[in-house]
Amino acid sequence: MRLSLFQFIEDTVDLFEKRQEEIGEAERHVKVLIRELLSDSRDNIVSVNSRIKRVSSLKEKLIRNRFYLNYDSAEEALANMHDLIGVTIQCRFIRNEPEIYQQLRKYFLPDRDRYSRCIRDENTFLNLRMPQPQLQRNGFTIYRVDGYTKIGGHAVNFELQIKSMVHEFWNAIEHEVVYKNPDFVIYDRFNKDMLGAIRDNLDTVDRQLEIMYNEISSQSRSKQIGMDEKGFKTLVASSINELVNRKMKETVGFTTDFKQCSAILAQFIYVHDFVNGEHNREKMLDYLEHLSFLSEQSLDFREEIFLEPYEKIRNPFNTVMAEFFRSVMNINFEWHVFFMILFVIRQGNPAEEFEEFINTMRILLIQPGWYAATFSELPEETAKEVQEAMETTLAYAMRESGSIRIIHEESLYRCMEIFRNTIQDMEIRYHNPSDLERDLPALRRVLYQEIQHVFD
Repeated sequence: MRLSLFQFIEDTVDLFEKRQEEIGEAERHVKVLIRELLSDSRDNIVSVNSRIKRVSSLKEKLIRNRFYLNYDSAEEALANMHDLIGVTIQCRFIRNEPEIYQQLRKYFLPDRDRYSRCIRDENTFLNLRMPQPQLQRNGFTIYRVDGYTKIGGHAVNFELQIKSMVHEFWNAIEHEVVYKNPDFVIYDRFNKDMLGAIRDNLDTVDRQLEIMYNEISSQSRSKQIGMDEKGFKTLVASSINELVNRKMKETVGFTTDFKQCSAILAQFIYVHDFVNGEHNREKMLDYLEHLSFLSEQSLDFREEIFLEPYEKIRNPFNTVMAEFFRSVMNINFEWHVFFMILFVIRQGNPAEEFEEFINTMRILLIQPGWYAATFSELPEETAKEVQEAMETTLAYAMRESGSIRIIHEESLYRCMEIFRNTIQDMEIRYHNPSDLERDLPALRRVLYQEIQHVFD
């Protein structure tokens, strides 16, 4: 006597095959609708693909998910099969996945239960209450939404996925190599680590492809030959990050997150060598060739940095930061990596490059032209004392955190805003030197605390 579950499966498959015509119509309808809704995002979309679930896959899911225990009829089973139809929006880059999801959300309004109704098609619904992105069994995330459309009096379920090109490629690899190989479990732990490394490399490929795509697009729109500021800084930052990752793996066996530091190094290079410079296109090519050359040279992060003294007249900010950086560059590994890369990329005297970096950091925080003109209503000597006091407070507050985050672009920008707003408020409130001198210690404490909060 056959098990009752097989009769349940046969009944469900029979019903599924009877409804093939309406399921096929639903597939075509949803595919056309999605393309129409995303017409404004077509530059970021490679394709919109769809498929109807195969009978073999249907049977497998009925057993694996225990539909025969959870539902009493074939009708109920199909009603709860969320991926009878699969629709995949393939976009160019990982960054486009959340953008496209948000674009879709604009066309759906809450209707009933969990589902939202499409404002362009009253018969199509999406469950926008599902948290996004979804966490998959393999530990990675995906933008996946359940939906249904009404055809011929029946609600036909579909699953909508949004995948970048590299994520689509990854899923194909994982499906064919892992899930279709029954012997793979023998090497499960080892190969999971290997697949994780492959996935990380694909994410790097995605970033590199996006940089190339943006650069090509920028060139096609620009009359100027060569890269613009943004394209150059992005490409240099990416190249520096790749250099650090490679050399750290070679010498210490692991990597750290160096992306933000790569960005500020690219900014430093641009400010130092390209703002108001000549022959920028040639210099850009020289830098890229130099970074390529460094990738093939030895670079050992275990070696100590030796920095000769460099006599230079410093402002208060530079003095404080120079002392701090010298004290940590051979103790704190993050700072050690940063300054080693700075000195390797910049081919001048390391002590001079050290001073230039701190000065660039100060320029990004305290625009010299603006700051020199502050407190103009006060006596010159008083104005200078106040400026130096506030500048010193800024430096000590950043130094106190000790974190590499003090040189990240977003932190520098936030500190710049706080410092500028503080100085402007002081100029508005204080016109009497004695009042300002009286309140200066309290004002310095407030500035110190606000800067500290940036790094909490």
